[in-house]
Amino acid sequence: MKRRWLVISFLVVVLVAALAVHINWTWKRKLSPWGGRYFFHRVELAVPSFRQGDEKWSDDPLGGVEANGTIGGEGCAVASAAMVFKFYGIEVDPQQLNWFLTNVGGFTEQGWLYWDRAAWFAPNRVRHVYEDLASYQLIDSNLSHGNPVIVRVRLPSGITHFVVIAGKDGFDYLVQ
Repeated sequence: MKRRWLVISFLVVVLVAALAVHINWTWKRKLSPWGGRYFFHRVELAVPSFRQGDEKWSDDPLGGVEANGTIGGEGCAVASAAMVFKFYGIEVDPQQLNWFLTNVGGFTEQGWLYWDRAAWFAPNRVRHVYEDLASYQLIDSNLSHGNPVIVRVRLPSGITHFVVIAGKDGFDYLVQ
């Protein structure tokens, strides 16, 4: 009888631990830049890098509206989207994407990017799939399938910034 309770207790502990791991893996929330599934082999996608501050486009107003700021100051989402498009072989840079988005109403009144409209740039090649809180499972799954991931991070100053996760080494995400 005592042995039976010991086995049942052990199974309950194992089930609770498995449930905790599953919840941590799939729970959509603010994430640490370290975590998720361990990548035994470094995955590094060849995502090209565009600098917001490139003199070619840094002074261009987002959405053609001066009050929205410039690509150089606030255009991290546009630059990140252009980087991912270029990764998939779509010839575009942040300036061209900004011009396109300006013409299709691709920005909110505050200058935030409508992500679904960015996908309109190459509708047969890319699509808007997900826009919500992230999970390690979602990020790791995309990286494992060769897809870079655009994420919003909050800097210590409280300002948000969009970056491209272009790989992973162990538990560490590689960001551009």
